[in-house]
Amino acid sequence: MAQYIYATTARCCCSSARAHPAIPLQAPAPAPSSSRSPLRWRSAMGASDRLAVAAARPRHAAPCAATVLGEPLPASDDHGLVHPSADFAAQALVSSPQQYLEMYQRSIDDPAGFWSEIAETFYWKQKWSPEEVCNENLDVTKGPIKIEWFKGGKTNICHNAVDRYVEAGDGAKIAMYWEGNEPDQDGKLTYSELLDKVCQLANYLKSVGVEKGDAVVIYLPMLMELPIAMLACARIGAVHSVVFAGFSADAIAQRITDCKPKVVITCNAVKRGQKLIPLKDIVDASLVESAKNGVTVGICLTYENQLAMKKEDTQWIAGRDVWWQDVVPNFPTRCDVEWVDAEDPLFLLYTSGSTGKPKGVLHTTGGYMVYAATTFKHAFDYKPTDIYWCTADCGWITGHSYVTYGPLLNGATVLVYEGAPNYPDPGRCWDIVDKYGVTIFYTAPTLIRSLMRDGSVVCCYFFSCVLI
Repeated sequence: MAQYIYATTARCCCSSARAHPAIPLQAPAPAPSSSRSPLRWRSAMGASDRLAVAAARPRHAAPCAATVLGEPLPASDDHGLVHPSADFAAQALVSSPQQYLEMYQRSIDDPAGFWSEIAETFYWKQKWSPEEVCNENLDVTKGPIKIEWFKGGKTNICHNAVDRYVEAGDGAKIAMYWEGNEPDQDGKLTYSELLDKVCQLANYLKSVGVEKGDAVVIYLPMLMELPIAMLACARIGAVHSVVFAGFSADAIAQRITDCKPKVVITCNAVKRGQKLIPLKDIVDASLVESAKNGVTVGICLTYENQLAMKKEDTQWIAGRDVWWQDVVPNFPTRCDVEWVDAEDPLFLLYTSGSTGKPKGVLHTTGGYMVYAATTFKHAFDYKPTDIYWCTADCGWITGHSYVTYGPLLNGATVLVYEGAPNYPDPGRCWDIVDKYGVTIFYTAPTLIRSLMRDGSVVCCYFFSCVLI
């Protein structure tokens, strides 16, 4: 996680909050309120109107000094590190460096016992043998390189990320908020609704011949259908390979040629800012190229993104192309789980190819499930009332682990954002934080630096939760 910055806003706040001492910190509202979203009414204005409104709004003292639980943070001599207050630490899952060091040391001294205890918190159809918790060989002189976790155990990551919470009575909890390219485009799914949609897609994939071990390539923007597709594949034991929706036809063709998917899932187009990206056209070109390499894909399942392109404007190949909305909703909302071995493959994620041919990195089920869930829980100090937003794309490993699997394995409410962070203006990120009551904001240093350059925009927003 060294390349990313995260901010736990439920337990931190800007010094501007001190201008409102009577307002206590509180859990975020369960649903967004469009009426208090500055971008909603500013999006209809011209640039000069926005500047005038921004200038007229009350501004808080600047610069914002970080505080924790409303207390100014003390200066630190530890190379610029900022230490939390005692109140903050007392509420944290890991409350002190000493506690962390003790956990770390146990993971080194007794890795089997340490990770077994964590793994026991998940559902396993069949438990692993005690001697099979971790088998590894990193010395080529001793045989093939291998790292195996919980081998022989039977589980399913989709069941643990979705079904488990529905069965526990949390089906009405929001699993996912979606924010579209424009400020007035949004949606949400509860855990029960997410389960229904995952099962419908899983049943469709089974109906067209996708079986355990088969590959499915997913070339989608940040719609809710992207994590739905990942979970649907995992549910039936298929191996998903998500391709970043900014890659070219050649890049997709290389991946299709390598993993030989039975199905490619895409959408007709997406708008990122004011730019229209015809994803289906890109996929069409990639399928032509992969066919030249001897790999033909029988089905291209296409989601109709009406907000970006009309169905009649989409290029179509009869017999291969299928509209998602025409088939998937017709399938049952119940789909049996395929129980897989902990060492069975979960997904293939390819390297970018910037230094040569893209290489598929295979992630197996059990070890990845336990690690992604554990790192999410402790790195972000996750609490059940948090609203979590990671700006990463699911086309990268960060998006796999900290947009889809890590949060949902913890029963979290996650925000999926389709658009650009500075569209329609530099305040978009803060508008989203304000609108949904985001309490954990995880993003990249590059974006943080960009937001710092437009720091005055933050004064147009009032953060009822917190922000650093």
